[in-house]
Amino acid sequence: MQRSSSAAAYRRLRHAIVRVELEPGSAVSEVQLVERFGFSKAAVRAALARLRADGLVLAEPRRGHVIAPLTMRDVREIYDLRLLLEPSAAAAAAGRLTHAELARLRALCEPVPDLDDDASAERFLQANRAIHVSIAEAGGNGRAAAIVAQLLDDSERARLIALRAGAAEHGLRAHAEHLDLLTALDSGDGPGAERLMTTAIHAFRDELVDALQTATLDAPLAR
Repeated sequence: MQRSSSAAAYRRLRHAIVRVELEPGSAVSEVQLVERFGFSKAAVRAALARLRADGLVLAEPRRGHVIAPLTMRDVREIYDLRLLLEPSAAAAAAGRLTHAELARLRALCEPVPDLDDDASAERFLQANRAIHVSIAEAGGNGRAAAIVAQLLDDSERARLIALRAGAAEHGLRAHAEHLDLLTALDSGDGPGAERLMTTAIHAFRDELVDALQTATLDAPLAR
């Protein structure tokens, strides 16, 4: 029972961090998390240990636990790696995805996202991950696909912050990019899929950097 409770606490707290319910850089205590999420103190303590290992929570002297901040270095490194891996994977994946898989991915894109609605935002983020991971897997390099999946997980908080700040036209442009990319893959257009993937990742990276820079400039000065 304790193991399942700890696992549930880990999943819930990780979700809260990734979906920015717990703000980057904010201090949290075991007591606060127990009261807010309803898990036992032992389950929260075990979950925090796993989250520290994931790099999502930091242990700091005199502050206790701190939700890991987002840094510009993290964003640049993640998107530099994505640009190295995903365009070539898209080129290799062209013509390899089955019609059934393409239909599944297109269905995930619907309806058009409304990022002011939490459920719609959640569907959009899950669809985005599914599309990029499926394309990477279809590219044929299992290790590269695993790295892409990890990079998407590592950048999920930053992606949500940027989308809420207006990146990719609040998700509308990204929605259209997904459909265009799937069409290129369906037709076997490797160069087109590679170009679309490169353009989409470049554009979102630049908007993400702008959003984080704005957030930093607007942050209150420490007293």
